[in-house]
Amino acid sequence: MTTSTRRTSLNVTYNTTKLNEELGEDLIDWTYTDNLSGEIDDLQLVLQDAFVKWLNDWFPSKGSLLEVELLRRYWTNDLMKTKLGKFEVDELDGRSSGTRMTIKALSVPESTSIRGQYKSKAWEKATLKQVAGDIAKANNLKLHWESSDNPKKDRYDQESETDLAFLHRLCKDEGLCLKLSNKSIVILDEADYEAKPVKETILRRSTDTCRIQVEDWSFKTTSTGLYKDCRVQSHSAKKKKTIKATYAPPKAPKVGRTLIVKDEVKSVAEAKKLAKKRLREANKDATTVELIVFSEIHIDAGMTFNLSDFGRLNGKYIVTKVTHNRSKITLDLRRCLEGY
Repeated sequence: MTTSTRRTSLNVTYNTTKLNEELGEDLIDWTYTDNLSGEIDDLQLVLQDAFVKWLNDWFPSKGSLLEVELLRRYWTNDLMKTKLGKFEVDELDGRSSGTRMTIKALSVPESTSIRGQYKSKAWEKATLKQVAGDIAKANNLKLHWESSDNPKKDRYDQESETDLAFLHRLCKDEGLCLKLSNKSIVILDEADYEAKPVKETILRRSTDTCRIQVEDWSFKTTSTGLYKDCRVQSHSAKKKKTIKATYAPPKAPKVGRTLIVKDEVKSVAEAKKLAKKRLREANKDATTVELIVFSEIHIDAGMTFNLSDFGRLNGKYIVTKVTHNRSKITLDLRRCLEGY
């Protein structure tokens, strides 16, 4: 008997072998998390193991490769397929209650040293893209540079840090996002992503014609940790020269604090550019919204949407995290900044 109930499922390939038939009704739940910055995309498969086959002969090996495709049936007239990429099995856990096993996999292989090995290294007269490229090459990863800006410094120091922590720190300092996905390092500028056209307007009170329908929502808005402006100052004892610049956005938060940044810059223009980036990083989470939705379209972290019928929360938002499972999608969004 067929049904037109909307369904979302996975196609899973394990070390080049398709597992759809083997998983069957054993796959009782799954979660895929797509992060915009700072965290690794991950996949979790929850299996029931009443016949103890997964605990025995079918026991997954850590380091094995999962290739995953998302399927949506009966959302539109056509079957919709979205490739989620490749994940490496990282952790297994189980419990006797319900005889369950959870397979946890990450989009960056554990076989690389990017998150598990502490290193010390220095780069002189180097750009951030060059540093990121060296780290990607050392970890057998691809680098996708999606920023028009490529900061350069006299020296970058990695001091007893993992490659992941070090690169994330550098990107955060420069107002850039670091994303790890599908065996790749992606470095992007959130301001560029925020400037892209919105994918869709999301209505609080959804109608039957809405491609994205809201089931539940929550929000948080705060002035804690916000700054009205940012002042960058750099002093060179060797050249006996001090450079200063201040940046304030057109619609500055109504707070009295100034963010002070002491960092290496070589001109007032560079100082003002850095002030703008550091202020953006400090203020970007002023208003955040979480939506639980049903969606006909595939939603990725980094997409922008208009929120409508949300009162004072109305406006343009960027997706910072998407969590997919078989029954719903959870979106973490933050309001796009104006003038940064």
